[in-house]
Parts: sequence; structure tokens; C-alpha cells
Amino acid sequence: MNKTNQPKLILGLFIIFVIIFLIALGPYFQLQYIVTMGLLPILAGISFLYDSKDLHLKKKEFFIFLTLFLISFTTIFYYKGFEEFTSTLSSFFGAVISAYIAIGLTKRIDYSNYIHIGYIISIILLFLIMVINGNITTNFASAIAFRDRFMLNANAYSYFCIFANFSLFYLYLKYRKNLILIFLILLPILFLIIAFTTQSRAGLLLITLINVSFWLFVNKPVNPTKFRTIFRKFLILSALVLLIFQFLKIYEGSRIQNRVAKTEHKKDSREVLIEEGIEVFKLNPIFGVGLGQFPFYSKYRLFTHNSYTEVLAEHGIIGGVLLFALFLIPTIQSIKNYRKDKNNPLYKFYLLFFITFLIYNNFYVFYKFPFSMMYFFLIITLQKNDTVSQ
Repeated sequence: MNKTNQPKLILGLFIIFVIIFLIALGPYFQLQYIVTMGLLPILAGISFLYDSKDLHLKKKEFFIFLTLFLISFTTIFYYKGFEEFTSTLSSFFGAVISAYIAIGLTKRIDYSNYIHIGYIISIILLFLIMVINGNITTNFASAIAFRDRFMLNANAYSYFCIFANFSLFYLYLKYRKNLILIFLILLPILFLIIAFTTQSRAGLLLITLINVSFWLFVNKPVNPTKFRTIFRKFLILSALVLLIFQFLKIYEGSRIQNRVAKTEHKKDSREVLIEEGIEVFKLNPIFGVGLGQFPFYSKYRLFTHNSYTEVLAEHGIIGGVLLFALFLIPTIQSIKNYRKDKNNPLYKFYLLFFITFLIYNNFYVFYKFPFSMMYFFLIITLQKNDTVSQ
């Protein structure tokens, strides 16, 4: 990379600031509107300056996402709640410009490291805020407390943990630095503590699975000696056994265990919301009921907590096709890359991310929010860059 194409530190620090303000500081100081109305548009303008020679509006995935956003305006003709439409549209718009920021600041001049660092710092700040607010105690797993006591939605913390965890994976694979390795070992433990504290079942499961997958599948040495292979497997197995015993010790009697036990005897609210979403789609198959309108058709008055049923219920089959295309195109590319070179750790990293993202969209509506779509398009662009360069 030429000196003229080197990322500028000042802009990099600004990117980090915008991300931590989006995820942690904005909610803490109750200044989220500064992010959506100021910081994100400013960063999008800077991205446009970097991207003006080769507009990413032409890029396939971004065009699909932009089209999905534009068809949301049809809701104006048949909405039930105008406030719900406008508030969801505002968040959706933030998701679109966040996606543009990720690709615009990663294609020609690579600012991806700053974006990754922003996500990692954000979850550390959120953890510190939890400590300040008295949400983290020594009995974090078994404390009897309501899940709505947190600054954010309880499940949101695990969403941030997943993205920060993947950022650690990527930075380690890219640089192989001992300092990053230390963070890669220690921070997932912090993420599990957060998942236990917020009683996030999906977070607890996926944080565990992606870390096990990273060490056993992604970060495998190429052509190692027999001794190194045996020693590595022994070391990983020993660490896993110790962690499993500690995990089970914490899990027994934890609040998460109680939540799991309850769902074994009755339907979880998420299952009911998904069923409601499917029923709403059946009754409104072409255009759906409109952006942000599904809660009016739900007895819980909540969104579906599932991207696939949400887009079908609110945008109909047209929106469903667009979203499935958006998610599947980079996933299929990651599978092709992996088949082409099964020893490339970055190809395995991308495959792990997109499969995890497809699964995680069953637990939350990620396509409407800036923090998730910025990260999704970051990984899309990084994969494209690495695909071209190989």
C-alpha cells in the first residue's frame, strides 16, 4: 500500500469515537440522536469522498440493501402507526448509511482495523458501565434481578459481544501479535460473564461455539509437525475440559438455567412471535403490513425478534427475497472461497462469521440497525478484498 493510501490516524480515531458513541456512550448519556443525526451522516460524507471515484451504490449487496430500504416508503400509504413507521425508518436509514460507511472506508483505503477496535472498546465500556450501575457482582450468574435493569436491552450486550469477538479473531489472524492473543483469550471470558449476567441464552451458546470453532477449525496451523499437532490438540482439549467444568459449575443454579427450564415446559415468547409473524405474512404476502407495523398485529406488541419472519411480515415476499439474497450472496461466496483454499484461515473466518450471522438472525432483527449492518458490510468488503487479492 502506498503512503498516499495509508489510513489517517485522525480519521481512524474519529471512526472509533463514532462506533463507541453509537454503541455505548450515546445510550449512556442519552444522546443517541447525535449519532443518527450527526456523527453517522458526517462519517458517511467522509466515506463518500473516499468512494467518489467508484461509487459503492453500484455494488450488488449494497444495492439490494438500499432497495429493501426504499420499498419501506410504500408503508406511508397503509400504516397503522405513523410514529412507529418514522422511528423504524430512522433506524433503518442509519443502518443503510452505516453499511455505506463500512464499505466506503474499507475498499480503497483500509480503515477496517479502526472499526474492529471500535467494537472491542465499546463492549469493554459497556461492561464498565454495568459495573458502575451495579449490574455486575460476584454472583453475576445467579443474582435474582430483573432483565430490564440494564441500560440497554439485555440481549443487546451479547450481540455486541459476538461482533467484538469476531473482531478479535480477525485482528489476530491478520497480525499474529501476542498482545492480541492475550485479549483473544481473556475477553471471551468477559463476554461469557456478560451473557450470564444478562441471562442471554443465545449469547451464551454462540459465544462458546464461535470460540471453540475458532481454535479447532479456523486457527489451525498448516502442515504442522506430528508433535506440534498432538501437543496442540492436548492443550486445547485440556483447556476445554477445564472451561467446561467451570462453565457447568457456574451454570448450575444460574438464572439462565432457570430460563431454559421454563421454556422446556411452555413456549418461549420468541416462538410465539415467530408464529405470529408467519401468520401475518400469510395474510399479507405481497407487500406485508408495512415497516414498523408488526407490533400492531402481535399480542405482545413487540417486533418478531427474527429477521426472516420480520421482513416477510412487514415487507412481504418482495422484501423476503431481497433480504435472503443480501444474506446468502456473501455466505455462498465464503463457501466457494473455503472450497478453493481450505487452509486459508481468513476464508475459514469469513465462513464462520456468515454462518453465525445467518443463525443469529433467528434471534434478532439485525437488518434494521446501524451497529449490525455496519459490521455485516465490513465483513462483506473484507471478504471481497481478500477474494480479489488471492
